[in-house]
Amino acid sequence: MPRIDIDLIEEEWDDDFRPPSDSRYSQAAQDRIRRDGTGRVVAVDRGRVTVLFEDELLEAAYAGSMRREKVTVGDRVRVRPPKHENDSARVTERLDRETVLLRTADDTTEDERVVVANAEQVAVVISADYLDVGTRFLDRVLVAAGAGGLDALVCINKLDLVEDTREVDDVEQRYAAAGYEVVRTSAATGEGVDELKWKLEGCWTAMTGHSGVGKSSLFNLLVPDADHLVGEVGRRGGRHTTVSARALPVPGHEDTWLVDTPGVRSFGVGSLAPGELAQHFPELRDLDCALDDCVHDGEP
Repeated sequence: MPRIDIDLIEEEWDDDFRPPSDSRYSQAAQDRIRRDGTGRVVAVDRGRVTVLFEDELLEAAYAGSMRREKVTVGDRVRVRPPKHENDSARVTERLDRETVLLRTADDTTEDERVVVANAEQVAVVISADYLDVGTRFLDRVLVAAGAGGLDALVCINKLDLVEDTREVDDVEQRYAAAGYEVVRTSAATGEGVDELKWKLEGCWTAMTGHSGVGKSSLFNLLVPDADHLVGEVGRRGGRHTTVSARALPVPGHEDTWLVDTPGVRSFGVGSLAPGELAQHFPELRDLDCALDDCVHDGEP
């Protein structure tokens, strides 16, 4: 039986999308699109693209010119206003990406999935009671972030589940020594949440992690009205379990957006050649080595 590709279903083409009758475009909204024409994608759900114009969210569908191209959360796009009363605004072009976080299903395939575009950083959530598994996942995301031009933040969550923190201390020191910021949190007690919030200040941050590490609980603490806002962003209604990426503003923090991404079991880096990997490990990148394709695994 062939594998069902959930990611592909989420992005399936829907040229028949029309905004519901209670979300007709106001004249002010149409004027805003005509005046600028560029916005930023905050959600994608089948044929519907939710675009942020300054401080206003507008729904759009894909134009015919986009049939062979997809957009993702964080993309900057050009939008044209509706041509008539029953038409919708249309995404006509995706602008060049400044950064991109990519993953593959595993390390044997080059079939890339774009997690987020144009984000300044990625916050990787791992669980304090499963650090062995979590750090292996973390390393892969850190490599992908480095390759895509993003900064990275390490979040060790679920501190309330461990009594002996020596392993947590060791992991924190190891990644801090490599140059990464590390925050220790507990979504259950609220520990470290304020510190994490300030480290998100003034930028777009993608939050990712294994399923079950408490990422969604942290997200709801950082964006308390997340479930309500999902309903506002997409009038077809939101989901309690994250199955597609969405970006929401962090209340009380100007120009601060948090991108909630689906929990995944694996984070492949199959699109990177082995010789490229060392360039995205800070401990290896800074070694005094004359070879630009060395993987530092026994070579002279």
